[in-house]
Amino acid sequence: MSDELIKSADAAFARGDAAAARQLLRQAADAGDVNAAYAYAMALAYGQGGPIDHAGAADLISQIHRSSPAASKLHRVALASGWAAGTGWGEAAAALVADARAGQPAEIREAGLLCLIAGDLSAGRTLLSMAASEGDPPAGMALMRMGFADRAAHSWAAATAEGLQRSKHPLADELLATSQRPLPSSNGIDWKNLEHLLSADFSSVPAAANTLVEAIHAQQYTEALPPPVCDYILTTGLRALRSSMVVDPDTGQQTADPHRQSLSMTFAPNLQDLVHAAAEHRMAAMAGLPPENTERLNLLFYRPGEHYKPHVDYFAPDDPGNARELKRAGQRAATSLVCLHAAREGGATRFPRFDTAWTGSIGEGLSFRNTDDDGNPNPLTLHQGEPVISGWKALASLWIRTRKAD
Repeated sequence: MSDELIKSADAAFARGDAAAARQLLRQAADAGDVNAAYAYAMALAYGQGGPIDHAGAADLISQIHRSSPAASKLHRVALASGWAAGTGWGEAAAALVADARAGQPAEIREAGLLCLIAGDLSAGRTLLSMAASEGDPPAGMALMRMGFADRAAHSWAAATAEGLQRSKHPLADELLATSQRPLPSSNGIDWKNLEHLLSADFSSVPAAANTLVEAIHAQQYTEALPPPVCDYILTTGLRALRSSMVVDPDTGQQTADPHRQSLSMTFAPNLQDLVHAAAEHRMAAMAGLPPENTERLNLLFYRPGEHYKPHVDYFAPDDPGNARELKRAGQRAATSLVCLHAAREGGATRFPRFDTAWTGSIGEGLSFRNTDDDGNPNPLTLHQGEPVISGWKALASLWIRTRKAD
């Protein structure tokens, strides 16, 4: 019976009836189908076919998280994001280290990238080499970015290079042109120390380079995220990129508009791991706001000629379409950006009220407040993405709300 329900749910999704699909998945999950339970949890967590229900999603995932690697990963994200019962980030990190220690390449790579964010380059390099040796392409890419993927010394490095060329990855030419050397020797991993390192929340604030615009608390950060992590966020979002949309002020629905020309995607919970969660925590810290108030991480991708004309990120209180979002989690108090890749020419984020702009290089960040000191929408935050003239530009973008979603 559950197989028929799942097939009917797939058909409902295909015809655009997410509400019916959600109900069918619930019936199959109640009948004990683990795959349906995972899919239903996803619908609850991401608000497919109905309201977002983090508590319901977390409860389901806690029951099935040992059934598959995907369910285990989602359980860790739920813990780290604060919508699953448990001790939060520390419990998520302990679960990750346990899976990495068991020899799962994806989890080893995930732990390695987290080490880079935490500042332990030696442990990160060692873990990434372990994952790359097991055939994990993202780990190989990370080591290539770091300059430790000598094809003559490491068979996995040659495989990584071949995969980049075959897939026509947008970073292929850049990474393949990077000078490489053999990996240095390693004493291995102290798993207990690794758990301690990764159990610390990643809500530390990187050193601010300077203030870009004081009136809107716009701060620049020279090392918001390590370059290999930037590559990873870009790579994990590429296949989900679609034409960017804007919010209709009357209905609150997403709609196409020539005002915004780019590709974009939002990292749904099933597309995330603790690396994405750590990026969200770091970007919330850049804004001085708690990580539980964040929306989902976004990837923005601009090709030559693409742009985003002047706009604001806050919800205009008078627009009827914004009422539901304002009620759910309050105003978009701040915006944080991390440059994942800079255009060769053009593509700056400009603040026309102040005649100033930010053009970051890979790993650099910018955060600014969308509201004034009294919490009111601030029109001075008007900004635009200038047209890319040559090359391409990619950003990680995160909006942080005034409160955690209800």
